[in-house]
Amino acid sequence: MPLQFTDLDFKVDLPDIPRTAPVVSHTPPCLKEHSESTRAIAEALDIDLKGTAQVPHGYAVGSDRGQVEVFAASGAVRARNTERLTAYDDERRKWRDVERSDDGTYRLGDEQAKNLLIQGQQLLRRVGLLQEHASIDVSLGQWAQLNEDGKEVDSGPGRATVRFAYAVDGLALIGPGAKTNLHFDPEDDGRGVSLARMFHVNRGVETTGEVATQSLDEAFSGLLAQSWSGHGLREGEGRITITAATFGLLALPADVVQTFAAPALMVEGEVSGVEVGRDETVAVRFGEYLSLAHPKALAEAGYGGGRLEPGVVVRGRAKGK
Repeated sequence: MPLQFTDLDFKVDLPDIPRTAPVVSHTPPCLKEHSESTRAIAEALDIDLKGTAQVPHGYAVGSDRGQVEVFAASGAVRARNTERLTAYDDERRKWRDVERSDDGTYRLGDEQAKNLLIQGQQLLRRVGLLQEHASIDVSLGQWAQLNEDGKEVDSGPGRATVRFAYAVDGLALIGPGAKTNLHFDPEDDGRGVSLARMFHVNRGVETTGEVATQSLDEAFSGLLAQSWSGHGLREGEGRITITAATFGLLALPADVVQTFAAPALMVEGEVSGVEVGRDETVAVRFGEYLSLAHPKALAEAGYGGGRLEPGVVVRGRAKGK
């Protein structure tokens, strides 16, 4: 039988959910306006532009040295320099200033991290994609070598990523459709950096409004009703533990047409008691977005006929259309 709200175990405090929350309508992307940014990105990545090709999600320009792709549904851009991406045999990178915390996590030293943040913003300004952001940080990749017993014998830092997150009127845009990631590799024994690849998506805002939010019981009802496997949950053993919860506006993937962003709750956790056989149960980790806007309230406010996710995956659209 479906779980009840009392079967939820919260290991984190839930964010305060107001009675009404913003809804954002997005401006449709114009691919013609991306031509200048596309050329600037290619220059930043040292990519020769020798041709254009249609791809399932939009179009791409470039050569055998790399590509710049534009997503027709959202105006997102993804670019890579293939020579730089294949310059290393594995994930190991040599940086000039690296620190390691007590838990074994590697990070760039303060000075080099600060310089990388500045370079990231300068690069986005140069290619015409620098926008007001809610946060910016540097993440350093990690690698580890294990012996036959699974014990770590060596480890170190990898590629560095400058990450931008976005918000509207102070409310975070959550989900895969609002972010910028700039991936850098070290040069000159870690003293300099080179951009290896990048991804940017942040849909334009046309108007903002408000919509009534659901109660937590309503928001979690879909999660509680899931079976989690073909066999469902074992009676008396099913329980969901919530380990993270973030309130924001849901930004859909870059290859999905999105006309508006509605309030949602991003939750992560674990469900126990999932049956996988006659005598066996397992615990399953999950991450999910829960609607906080009632479909009827969205419809009455004029957003998408009451659909939270007003999207279809775009498969091929000609440049400029």
